Amino acid sequence: MADRLQALRDALAAHPGEPVPFDRLVAEVWQDDPPKHPRAALRTLVQRLRNTERVITEPSGYRLVPRPPAPNQLPADLPDFVGRKEEIARLQRLDAPVRAITGLPGVGKTVLAVREAHRLEDQFPDGRLYVNLRGYSTGPSMTVEQALARFSKALGGGQDDDYRDLLRGRRVLVVLDNATEDVIAPLLPNAPGCAALITSRANLPMFAQVKLGVLAEQEARELLGNMRVEGDTGELIELCARLPLALRIAGANLAGRHLPDYVEELREHRLAALEIEEDDTAVQATFDLSYRKLSEPARRTFDFLGAVPGPDIPRALAGDAIDELVAANLVQSTGNDRYQLHDLLRLYAHSRTRSGNARTIFYWYLVRVDGADAALSSGFTRLLPTVQEPVPYASEQEAQAWFEAERANLIALALDQPDAGLVIGLRAHLLLTGHFSDLRSIARAALEVEVGQRAAAMRVCLGYLDYRFGEHRSAIEHCEKAIAEFRAALMQHQESVALNILAGAYHNLGELDLARKHLSAAIELYVANDLQAHLMGGLGNLGLLEMELGNHGTAVDSLRRAVGLAREADHVTLAHQLGNLGTVLTANQEFTAAEEAFREALELARQHGLRAIEMSALVESSELLVAAGKRDEARDHALRALELAGEDNLFIEVNAGLVLAELNRSITEYDEVLRRATESGFLIIEVLALAGKAALLRENGDVETANALCHKAIERAEAAGLRYRADLVRAQLK
Repeated sequence: MADRLQALRDALAAHPGEPVPFDRLVAEVWQDDPPKHPRAALRTLVQRLRNTERVITEPSGYRLVPRPPAPNQLPADLPDFVGRKEEIARLQRLDAPVRAITGLPGVGKTVLAVREAHRLEDQFPDGRLYVNLRGYSTGPSMTVEQALARFSKALGGGQDDDYRDLLRGRRVLVVLDNATEDVIAPLLPNAPGCAALITSRANLPMFAQVKLGVLAEQEARELLGNMRVEGDTGELIELCARLPLALRIAGANLAGRHLPDYVEELREHRLAALEIEEDDTAVQATFDLSYRKLSEPARRTFDFLGAVPGPDIPRALAGDAIDELVAANLVQSTGNDRYQLHDLLRLYAHSRTRSGNARTIFYWYLVRVDGADAALSSGFTRLLPTVQEPVPYASEQEAQAWFEAERANLIALALDQPDAGLVIGLRAHLLLTGHFSDLRSIARAALEVEVGQRAAAMRVCLGYLDYRFGEHRSAIEHCEKAIAEFRAALMQHQESVALNILAGAYHNLGELDLARKHLSAAIELYVANDLQAHLMGGLGNLGLLEMELGNHGTAVDSLRRAVGLAREADHVTLAHQLGNLGTVLTANQEFTAAEEAFREALELARQHGLRAIEMSALVESSELLVAAGKRDEARDHALRALELAGEDNLFIEVNAGLVLAELNRSITEYDEVLRRATESGFLIIEVLALAGKAALLRENGDVETANALCHKAIERAEAAGLRYRADLVRAQLK
């Protein structure tokens, strides 16, 4: 049986992504000795293969879904690694799926784990996953959810895929670096053939554990020799307590200096701290000594860096004194004029930072955020005023590049020092590039500390994001509170934005009367205040609403008007409205014109890095391509939309899943789309999934169930006024 299973796998793998006819598979697997009932035997064999591979049933045969290349996230092995022969031998003797390397800070846990992981590469051909959980960082630690999303993406999965399910049938090594005990359990692989390697300062007796001590004296000598420290290093090694991190910093301090003088300074400067068991204290003594040797400007810079909450530091913020810090091995250069501090050094710097440094860093970023936001041709209303003197950017491209380089730091800053102004400065960039989860997190944090119009601005952000994540009632509540606040303050520009988002939430829920009411109110404000950019968006949304009501001619006219206005405005609005035009033209069965609208929308989105618009146009155009019979192109578009959506856009993810269910002719996939659409309140997708499943059941001969599903879909659509969708489903019953 095992030989036949391998023969089936080989036959399918010879045509990756393509259906292989049933008869050809039978011939390949059984050759001259076919079974009495070949199709039944083939089905049984395919069921066994599905334990380790993803196999799709097509009308003409079976199709193997190729796996992505095995991920390898391991950092590079340290070239000057020394010693640890005994610890390496102990690790090799461990016969357990979870192994831990523990010990005091700076003892070399990560270095040993990375070396061991590289040694084990051949035993885990399906991937090596690595995450630095930053469990002992002053900045935000990586959450379990973030780590799981990173792992799932590396394994070819999506936001809702179970990381452990993705590991089944694979041999994968998972390295959890700088872990605290509370985050380990949900990240451990539990699939046979997988293993985990953990590093932590905490003792982890529940796992097979190697406790890492300081270096042996000969190993310490070898390490210093590699750093070109000459002379008798015995006392230096003793004073550094043979701690690898302390030895490395001492070696850096000795560059170009006389060893006896340096050792004498060590004796006089709290050297006893290097010998006590308090691990952080031992390291701090070494840091203190290194810090004292800095020039005054370098000391001020080091103290200042302790207030930076993000993962790295740009040279423009740090200043030229960063070079001295790099030479002293207190800061590491990561290339492209960006720098990082080791976790312990970050803690040390944080303990030295002055109270005003955090606000200085905040303002340094804020003036650049507002300047970069002003350079974007986004078409978004500015919900709050900018700073008085934002830093200007020469071009939109320069602003986009700065946002991309600094995004992780900006998110960390907005969580560390929540502020509505900073969130609004980031809003357009994060929306256009599709980083919805980041914007949602920082807007929630700011809402906790803001009041009045600043809080209302955060509610506008959350209103849009919550309904995109399927939390419609929360979105409606945010929008209603924002509208009341802005209306009381006579801030009609901002009120119109909240009204438009409120209309979108009701549209998604299928409550079209309320959607039309709030959209009409928004358009009235656009016209009254001569908000041409917003009027284009309002006309576009009105066109989509008319489409759902079955008024296709009105919908097309509204979108053509919006596109015409947008051609005189900005590329963001134009790309967005072209995508909407393609949608209504598809509904009107003007396939050629729709395809041209989508093509132009996608070109603009890709040219200007508009990830959110690109993923939307991709999933909407995939529906057109299905209707036009271009199934391969449709699949490519839907899969690319899923890839772009990642964990940031539930609506796009569920919508793309609907297209793939149709392409794969899969009842199971339709059921999953139905579940997620129903849970999230995506009524239109729910109706389409019911209709799609009904059509497939009808093809399979189950007319009674198909008719029942159609009637349910029609009932759901008509109750919400979705006449266009109801008519589509009704056509199945004729």
